[in-house]
Amino acid sequence: MGARSPTLPGGDPMAKELRCADVGMDCDFVATADTNEELMGKVAAHAAAVHGIYEITPELEAKVASVIRERPDA
Repeated sequence: MGARSPTLPGGDPMAKELRCADVGMDCDFVATADTNEELMGKVAAHAAAVHGIYEITPELEAKVASVIRERPDA
């Protein structure tokens, strides 16, 4: 997940966003970050602290990555 964020015409990178509910959890947590790596760190910390998920399997990582959105307004 080392890809750079797309940029807006002015050169500003697009922020990333993930909603926990988009992964199938009954949870209103929303994480935002400038990069996928930063976002995944926030999501992993949330998963451990709130949902008791301490291991991010490749399957879970793929599921999470598939629902990351880009936020040009951030």
